[in-house]
Amino acid sequence: MMTVDISSFDLDDASDADLRGQYDLAVAAFAVDRPDAPKPDYDTFVGRLRAIPPGVSRQWFWVARRRGRMVGIGSTQLSRSENDNSVVVDVRVLPELRRQGIGTALLRRALSESPTEGRELVVGRGVTAGGDGEQWIRALGFTVVQRVTLQVLRIRAADPALWEVPVPPGHRLERWTGAAPDTLVESYARARGAIHDAPTGDSSYRHPRWSVPRVRQAEHDARRRGVEHRTVVVVHEASDAVVGLTELEIFPGMPDTAVQQDTAVVPGHRGRGLGRTVKAAMMRWLLAERPEIGLVVTNVDASNEHMTRVNHQLGYVTTRIMLTAEAALGALESRLGAPGGEHDIRR
Repeated sequence: MMTVDISSFDLDDASDADLRGQYDLAVAAFAVDRPDAPKPDYDTFVGRLRAIPPGVSRQWFWVARRRGRMVGIGSTQLSRSENDNSVVVDVRVLPELRRQGIGTALLRRALSESPTEGRELVVGRGVTAGGDGEQWIRALGFTVVQRVTLQVLRIRAADPALWEVPVPPGHRLERWTGAAPDTLVESYARARGAIHDAPTGDSSYRHPRWSVPRVRQAEHDARRRGVEHRTVVVVHEASDAVVGLTELEIFPGMPDTAVQQDTAVVPGHRGRGLGRTVKAAMMRWLLAERPEIGLVVTNVDASNEHMTRVNHQLGYVTTRIMLTAEAALGALESRLGAPGGEHDIRR
């Protein structure tokens, strides 16, 4: 096992040199693990690093150094609400120094120093299928619980005609940035609950239980994080209720990228192309108001053939399959054991 120095890492107090070290490490790792992905610029990378994802209450970082050089990064995030039984982990190691125990040492340290009391599950997301990460998590005893298709839309290479999708008769579109209008927020909250039908494989992840207070809290959280949250809904005119929706977010420090989030259509209104309708309207709106955005990214459960097909119809291209894996916290801690012990799994 290679000897490294591991220490906690505070993003708020990080020096430019340390942030640059994280960036250089990530670029090297992405070149192997995500060769299809465009290389992020430095400012965009730091912006993503500092953006706390929705549904996460807190996050912590650790770095591994060898002779002063940053060779590995580990992080933990505590999920909240419906997923408050899990801790999400992420580990990244320089490709040329893998299988020498660095990643395992980072994971061991992260789990030992994170406040995981009351949590029983460790979750890893975004692991490239067939890559080094999959080999490592399987050796550690993780179970792959979901396969996720990553899709990207390169706006300038796409045909805008793909987004000229008519609204079905008896329906109208509404849209907003930030807070939902009071006249629609109740039916909008109900419609958001339709995402519960979306497949998630065998993952323990649970979608939020949406209510008007929950919607308002999510809107407040987005404003606090500086996230531009855009929503397009389709309203059934006879009932004046939201029956379909799609959401898109633009994060601070990511000026040229948008993240396509949930799209849902309520039961009883499916089969009419409403999902494609709202997503196409979102793209027209984005193109008109944010022409500097060049890339939209999204992901969908690999078994969700319908939404994958809808995205392809709008110009998205599938780039890779990613894995979500889970392990019982106690069993993983036992398997990790002590540094240099018989259970020391190398990465």
